[in-house]
Amino acid sequence: MAARRACSHLRGYFGAGLSVIVLAALGVTSDDNLTRLNALKQLIGFATNVAAAIFFLFSGQVVWLAAAVMALGALLGGTLGGRLAGRVQPSTLRWIVVSIGVIVSFIYFIRG
Repeated sequence: MAARRACSHLRGYFGAGLSVIVLAALGVTSDDNLTRLNALKQLIGFATNVAAAIFFLFSGQVVWLAAAVMALGALLGGTLGGRLAGRVQPSTLRWIVVSIGVIVSFIYFIRG
């Protein structure tokens, strides 16, 4: 039970931190605007999640109803988020990304 809980926390940290870390790495290594870097970050996240989904598909541990609800939410959120990010000014988007990163970091720090 403790190992399962630890594994769940690791997935949470990975998922929460992936976007922030990838966007930061892209921002440091590329001179492109934040909107295009965010789109590339989304593509990288998609590829990572597809690889994980394929692994779990063959693991026999998938709860299909929960997976379907999560897939629907991810598709809807990704579509709407991508459209919204394309309409937001880059400076505003940068502040939103930094603010969310700080808030999530603080929450995970408090949870320990």
